[in-house]
Amino acid sequence: MKLLTHTRRPDISFSCRGIIRLTARLVTSLSLKPGDSINIDVVNGEYLLYAIRNTDNIGRHEAQCYPSKKGYRNYCANSVHLCRAILASTGVSGDKVSYMVGLAFIRDNITYVPIITQRPL
Repeated sequence: MKLLTHTRRPDISFSCRGIIRLTARLVTSLSLKPGDSINIDVVNGEYLLYAIRNTDNIGRHEAQCYPSKKGYRNYCANSVHLCRAILASTGVSGDKVSYMVGLAFIRDNITYVPIITQRPL
């Protein structure tokens, strides 16, 4: 019997209230800066997370990222629409789901990070 089932913290978590939490590892992979937004593209059943660079930073954008605490590299974003869509499309019943991510890759000058949805934490 294993006492520690997970030794690594999940890279991204979604709550039904619209809170998205991103680890510093994921923020670094996507080169996120405060004010950038995130989105998810579904390609052949695979969920790919990518960053949207908001150049004007005027107003509030959907899923806009910000540091969770001053001086921290962990980020948060808010999007009820995105969170509920992920919860519904992956078939998770509950208030929150957390995932690990794969290695980042570049396609058409956009950095994508695959979300491993087969084993939610």
